[in-house]
Amino acid sequence: MIIREVATPKLKDLFVFKNHKKDLIFANKILDKTEIVGSGKGAIALILKYLKNKKIIKNKLDEVFVPDWLGYWVYNQIQEFAFPVKKISEKTKVLFVYHQYGFPQDMDKILEFAKDKNLIVIEDCAHTLNSYYKGKRLGTFGDFTIHSFSKWFFCFGLGGVNSKFDDFSDYAKKEISSALFFTTLIKDFAKIFYEKSAGFNNGFLKKYFKFFIGMSYSIYSSALKPTNLAKRLLFKKIENEINIRQKRYKYFLDKTKDLKICDHLEKDGVTPYFIPIRYPEYKSEKLIEELSKNNISVGIYNFDINRNLLSPNFVKCVCLPCHSGMSDQKFNEMVELIIKI
Repeated sequence: MIIREVATPKLKDLFVFKNHKKDLIFANKILDKTEIVGSGKGAIALILKYLKNKKIIKNKLDEVFVPDWLGYWVYNQIQEFAFPVKKISEKTKVLFVYHQYGFPQDMDKILEFAKDKNLIVIEDCAHTLNSYYKGKRLGTFGDFTIHSFSKWFFCFGLGGVNSKFDDFSDYAKKEISSALFFTTLIKDFAKIFYEKSAGFNNGFLKKYFKFFIGMSYSIYSSALKPTNLAKRLLFKKIENEINIRQKRYKYFLDKTKDLKICDHLEKDGVTPYFIPIRYPEYKSEKLIEELSKNNISVGIYNFDINRNLLSPNFVKCVCLPCHSGMSDQKFNEMVELIIKI
């Protein structure tokens, strides 16, 4: 089995009929005031549609200031309502703040800037489940927050959204309840087939399901209604996923503290989506090659060590998986290989 950035779905994921009380207690604590929605992209659409109804966004020429290195389907989702830009102007209405890989942006500087310019702040917590900035949980700073739970563990395409606007929750509930359930089924079928195809040897099937998932992205803004199974998977998995990632992050930092490859990372308060290490460039390709031989799929990505979308400093990092789909033995093997190289 190839270890990727998220665990592949298992047959047992289709047979979760109820949640234990302790699962619900923990999930409700983490998801306080969060409306569960069909996907993270659907959450973006809900927010921007609400802002348009409020006349905060008047037309598609109004701007949303975005960070680099978001998935291009996020930019596409924004373009349905406004224009994503990299430069602030008098047309800019929204700051889209992306807590990359679960590491907090500098919210003091960002919120000060937003207040000065009278901008709406959307916290993109797609890579954030339970991380903190100066003791306060991410997702509680902005005017709006979006989540993409399916990036953390398989739960079809499930997302979440909340807001400090008093009337947003009722607005979101109304939009979600009136959404066509059929579009959710198409989206969820595409998601599970795509995730399962990662383990296929058949190149034709991989290509077909990649096309299928790409096609399904066009309906995410209308596929707002979540299935009960997806919600049950969320409630069942969230506590275990947070605990495992926090434990592995702490272990990784301790084992590699003398290598100086994590000096740019917070030492606590983070539940990582990836662990982005600053590896010597001449060794990075070697590391990726050796991990690939051990069925661990990693890559080199740009990571903002400034943690500030207004003044970023992107550096190349090797991003390591740490999710529950890896056994402890496999994770330890990865750590030992990194130390050895």
